[in-house]
Amino acid sequence: MEKIFEDLANCELEMEKADKEVEIYRIKKTKPVYEKRRELFLGLPNLWYIVLAQHEDFQEYIQNEDTKYLEFITEIYVNWMDQKDSGENVAEDPRCYSITFQFKSPNGEIEEQKVTKYFKHIVDPETGEETLVSEKVDVKWPTEFDDINPTLIKLKAKENEGKMSNDEKKKYRTGMKSFFAFFDWTGKKPGKEYRNGEELATLIAEDIYPFATKYYTEAMASMDDEDDDESSDELDLSGEEEVED
Repeated sequence: MEKIFEDLANCELEMEKADKEVEIYRIKKTKPVYEKRRELFLGLPNLWYIVLAQHEDFQEYIQNEDTKYLEFITEIYVNWMDQKDSGENVAEDPRCYSITFQFKSPNGEIEEQKVTKYFKHIVDPETGEETLVSEKVDVKWPTEFDDINPTLIKLKAKENEGKMSNDEKKKYRTGMKSFFAFFDWTGKKPGKEYRNGEELATLIAEDIYPFATKYYTEAMASMDDEDDDESSDELDLSGEEEVED
Protein backbone atom coordinates (compact mmCIF):
# COMPACT_ATOMS: atom_id res chain seq x y z
CA MET A 1 0.00 0.00 0.00
CA GLU A 2 2.77 2.40 0.87
CA LYS A 3 4.40 1.83 -2.52
CA ILE A 4 1.07 2.44 -4.29
CA PHE A 5 0.52 5.76 -2.52
CA GLU A 6 4.06 6.81 -3.32
CA ASP A 7 3.52 6.01 -7.00
CA LEU A 8 0.21 7.91 -6.98
CA ALA A 9 1.94 10.96 -5.52
CA ASN A 10 4.53 10.75 -8.29
CA CYS A 11 1.72 10.56 -10.86
CA GLU A 12 0.24 13.77 -9.49
CA LEU A 13 3.61 15.50 -9.79
CA GLU A 14 3.96 14.30 -13.37
CA MET A 15 0.46 15.60 -14.16
CA GLU A 16 1.32 19.01 -12.68
CA LYS A 17 4.50 19.10 -14.76
CA ALA A 18 2.59 18.15 -17.92
CA ASP A 19 -0.08 20.79 -17.26
CA LYS A 20 2.62 23.42 -16.82
CA GLU A 21 4.34 22.42 -20.06
CA VAL A 22 1.03 22.57 -21.94
CA GLU A 23 0.29 26.04 -20.55
CA ILE A 24 3.75 27.31 -21.50
CA TYR A 25 3.26 25.92 -25.01
CA ARG A 26 -0.16 27.62 -25.29
CA ILE A 27 1.26 30.97 -24.17
CA LYS A 28 4.10 30.83 -26.67
CA LYS A 29 1.81 29.82 -29.54
CA THR A 30 -0.77 32.54 -28.86
CA LYS A 31 1.73 35.35 -28.22
CA PRO A 32 2.14 36.34 -31.91
CA VAL A 33 -1.64 36.18 -32.36
CA TYR A 34 -2.14 38.60 -29.49
CA GLU A 35 0.53 40.86 -30.95
CA LYS A 36 -1.31 40.93 -34.28
CA ARG A 37 -4.59 41.65 -32.51
CA ARG A 38 -2.93 44.41 -30.53
CA GLU A 39 -1.96 46.20 -33.73
CA LEU A 40 -5.49 45.86 -35.10
CA PHE A 41 -6.97 47.24 -31.87
CA LEU A 42 -5.04 50.47 -32.38
CA GLY A 43 -7.27 51.17 -35.36
CA LEU A 44 -10.45 51.06 -33.27
CA PRO A 45 -11.00 54.35 -31.42
CA ASN A 46 -12.23 54.11 -27.82
CA LEU A 47 -12.04 50.32 -27.87
CA TRP A 48 -10.88 49.95 -24.28
CA TYR A 49 -13.28 52.59 -23.01
CA ILE A 50 -16.17 50.72 -24.62
CA VAL A 51 -15.00 47.34 -23.30
CA LEU A 52 -14.39 48.54 -19.74
CA ALA A 53 -17.41 50.83 -19.47
CA GLN A 54 -19.73 48.03 -20.61
CA HIS A 55 -18.17 45.31 -18.45
CA GLU A 56 -20.39 44.90 -15.38
CA ASP A 57 -17.82 43.00 -13.30
CA PHE A 58 -15.15 45.61 -13.94
CA GLN A 59 -17.53 48.35 -12.81
CA GLU A 60 -17.73 46.70 -9.38
CA TYR A 61 -14.06 47.48 -8.72
CA ILE A 62 -13.99 51.19 -9.52
CA GLN A 63 -15.65 54.41 -8.42
CA ASN A 64 -18.20 56.19 -10.60
CA GLU A 65 -15.79 59.13 -10.82
CA ASP A 66 -13.19 56.86 -12.46
CA THR A 67 -15.38 56.04 -15.44
CA LYS A 68 -14.69 59.16 -17.50
CA TYR A 69 -10.94 58.52 -17.25
CA LEU A 70 -11.34 55.09 -18.84
CA GLU A 71 -11.80 57.02 -22.08
CA PHE A 72 -8.12 57.96 -21.94
CA ILE A 73 -6.87 54.36 -21.76
CA THR A 74 -5.64 53.93 -25.31
CA GLU A 75 -4.15 50.48 -24.83
CA ILE A 76 -4.14 47.52 -22.45
CA TYR A 77 -2.09 44.41 -22.98
CA VAL A 78 -1.06 41.41 -20.91
CA ASN A 79 2.30 39.66 -21.17
CA TRP A 80 2.23 36.19 -19.66
CA MET A 81 5.41 34.69 -18.18
CA ASP A 82 6.67 38.25 -17.77
CA GLN A 83 8.70 38.51 -14.58
CA LYS A 84 10.16 41.80 -13.42
CA ASP A 85 13.97 41.86 -13.49
CA SER A 86 13.99 38.21 -14.51
CA GLY A 87 17.39 36.83 -15.39
CA GLU A 88 18.39 34.11 -17.80
CA ASN A 89 18.27 31.46 -15.08
CA VAL A 90 14.72 32.23 -13.96
CA ALA A 91 12.41 29.30 -14.71
CA GLU A 92 9.44 29.93 -16.99
CA ASP A 93 6.33 30.39 -14.86
CA PRO A 94 3.02 30.57 -16.77
CA ARG A 95 1.32 32.06 -13.71
CA CYS A 96 3.44 35.22 -13.79
CA TYR A 97 2.29 38.09 -15.96
CA SER A 98 2.32 41.85 -16.40
CA ILE A 99 -0.49 44.22 -17.32
CA THR A 100 0.36 47.43 -19.19
CA PHE A 101 -1.92 50.45 -19.42
CA GLN A 102 -1.32 53.34 -21.83
CA PHE A 103 -2.99 56.64 -20.91
CA LYS A 104 -3.32 59.57 -23.28
CA SER A 105 -5.70 62.52 -23.20
CA PRO A 106 -5.97 65.33 -25.77
CA ASN A 107 -6.56 68.11 -23.26
CA GLY A 108 -4.38 67.04 -20.36
CA GLU A 109 -7.17 65.48 -18.27
CA ILE A 110 -4.55 62.93 -17.21
CA GLU A 111 -0.82 62.86 -17.84
CA GLU A 112 0.29 60.77 -20.79
CA GLN A 113 1.94 57.66 -19.38
CA LYS A 114 2.56 53.96 -19.82
CA VAL A 115 2.28 51.94 -16.62
CA THR A 116 3.27 48.28 -16.27
CA LYS A 117 2.32 46.28 -13.20
CA TYR A 118 3.79 42.82 -12.51
CA PHE A 119 2.05 39.91 -10.79
CA LYS A 120 3.17 36.55 -9.45
CA HIS A 121 1.84 33.77 -7.24
CA ILE A 122 3.45 32.91 -3.92
CA VAL A 123 2.74 30.13 -1.42
CA ASP A 124 2.33 30.89 2.26
CA PRO A 125 4.83 28.57 4.03
CA GLU A 126 2.55 28.30 7.08
CA THR A 127 -0.83 27.67 5.46
CA GLY A 128 0.22 26.36 2.08
CA GLU A 129 -2.25 28.74 0.45
CA GLU A 130 -1.32 30.35 -2.86
CA THR A 131 -2.00 34.04 -3.39
CA LEU A 132 -1.35 36.64 -6.06
CA VAL A 133 0.99 39.48 -5.15
CA SER A 134 2.44 42.51 -6.90
CA GLU A 135 4.53 45.62 -6.28
CA LYS A 136 3.61 49.25 -6.17
CA VAL A 137 4.07 51.07 -9.46
CA ASP A 138 4.08 54.81 -10.03
CA VAL A 139 1.02 56.23 -11.76
CA LYS A 140 0.06 59.86 -12.22
CA TRP A 141 -3.46 60.39 -10.89
CA PRO A 142 -5.79 62.89 -12.56
CA THR A 143 -5.27 66.28 -10.92
CA GLU A 144 -9.04 66.35 -10.31
CA PHE A 145 -8.45 63.57 -7.76
CA ASP A 146 -5.80 65.43 -5.76
CA ASP A 147 -8.09 65.76 -2.75
CA ILE A 148 -8.68 61.96 -2.56
CA ASN A 149 -5.22 60.82 -3.69
CA PRO A 150 -4.00 58.66 -0.76
CA THR A 151 -0.35 59.49 -1.40
CA LEU A 152 -0.96 63.24 -1.29
CA ILE A 153 -3.16 62.89 1.80
CA LYS A 154 -0.42 60.97 3.63
CA LEU A 155 2.17 63.57 2.65
CA LYS A 156 -0.04 66.31 4.03
CA ALA A 157 -0.59 64.29 7.22
CA LYS A 158 3.18 64.01 7.74
CA GLU A 159 3.34 67.78 7.85
CA ASN A 160 0.74 67.61 10.63
CA GLU A 161 2.64 65.12 12.80
CA GLY A 162 1.13 62.19 10.95
CA LYS A 163 -2.43 63.03 11.89
CA MET A 164 -5.39 63.10 9.51
CA SER A 165 -8.55 65.05 10.10
CA ASN A 166 -11.86 63.18 9.93
CA ASP A 167 -12.49 64.72 6.52
CA GLU A 168 -9.08 63.58 5.28
CA LYS A 169 -9.72 60.05 6.57
CA LYS A 170 -12.98 59.95 4.66
CA LYS A 171 -11.31 61.18 1.48
CA TYR A 172 -8.45 58.71 2.00
CA ARG A 173 -10.90 55.80 2.16
CA THR A 174 -12.63 57.08 -0.97
CA GLY A 175 -9.31 57.31 -2.79
CA MET A 176 -8.39 53.75 -1.81
CA LYS A 177 -11.46 52.53 -3.72
CA SER A 178 -10.44 54.31 -6.93
CA PHE A 179 -9.16 52.40 -9.96
CA PHE A 180 -5.93 54.38 -9.65
CA ALA A 181 -5.29 52.92 -6.17
CA PHE A 182 -5.06 49.51 -7.88
CA PHE A 183 -1.55 50.43 -9.05
CA ASP A 184 -0.37 50.64 -5.41
CA TRP A 185 -1.85 47.26 -4.51
CA THR A 186 0.65 44.60 -3.34
CA GLY A 187 -1.51 41.89 -1.83
CA LYS A 188 0.69 41.97 1.27
CA LYS A 189 -1.26 44.47 3.38
CA PRO A 190 -4.86 43.26 3.72
CA GLY A 191 -7.17 45.99 4.93
CA LYS A 192 -4.61 48.73 4.35
CA GLU A 193 -4.64 49.02 0.57
CA TYR A 194 -6.94 48.73 -2.44
CA ARG A 195 -9.21 45.86 -1.47
CA ASN A 196 -9.82 44.02 -4.72
CA GLY A 197 -6.38 43.90 -6.30
CA GLU A 198 -6.22 40.16 -6.86
CA GLU A 199 -9.76 39.99 -8.23
CA LEU A 200 -9.25 42.92 -10.60
CA ALA A 201 -5.88 41.68 -11.88
CA THR A 202 -7.33 38.22 -12.48
CA LEU A 203 -10.40 39.67 -14.20
CA ILE A 204 -8.26 41.67 -16.62
CA ALA A 205 -5.74 38.91 -17.33
CA GLU A 206 -8.14 35.98 -17.62
CA ASP A 207 -11.31 37.59 -18.94
CA ILE A 208 -11.27 41.19 -20.17
CA TYR A 209 -8.03 41.02 -22.16
CA PRO A 210 -8.42 37.57 -23.77
CA PHE A 211 -12.07 38.20 -24.71
CA ALA A 212 -11.81 41.91 -25.53
CA THR A 213 -12.91 41.37 -29.14
CA LYS A 214 -16.09 39.63 -28.00
CA TYR A 215 -16.92 42.33 -25.45
CA TYR A 216 -16.26 45.09 -27.97
CA THR A 217 -18.42 43.59 -30.74
CA GLU A 218 -21.24 42.83 -28.28
CA ALA A 219 -21.15 46.41 -26.97
CA MET A 220 -21.17 47.86 -30.49
CA ALA A 221 -24.08 45.60 -31.50
CA SER A 222 -25.99 46.70 -28.39
CA MET A 223 -25.38 50.37 -29.27
CA ASP A 224 -26.64 49.77 -32.81
CA ASP A 225 -29.79 48.11 -31.44
CA GLU A 226 -30.42 51.11 -29.19
CA ASP A 227 -30.04 53.47 -32.14
CA ASP A 228 -32.53 51.38 -34.15
CA ASP A 229 -35.02 51.44 -31.27
CA GLU A 230 -34.75 55.22 -31.00
CA SER A 231 -35.33 55.57 -34.74
CA SER A 232 -38.43 53.35 -34.64
CA ASP A 233 -39.88 55.45 -31.81
CA GLU A 234 -39.86 58.61 -33.93
CA LEU A 235 -43.31 59.84 -34.93
CA ASP A 236 -44.15 58.98 -38.53
CA LEU A 237 -46.29 61.70 -40.08
CA SER A 238 -46.11 60.42 -43.64
CA GLY A 239 -49.58 58.88 -43.50
CA GLU A 240 -51.35 61.64 -41.61
CA GLU A 241 -54.30 63.31 -43.29
CA GLU A 242 -53.86 66.89 -44.27
CA VAL A 243 -55.51 69.39 -41.98
CA GLU A 244 -58.39 71.10 -43.68
CA ASP A 245 -58.54 74.86 -43.72
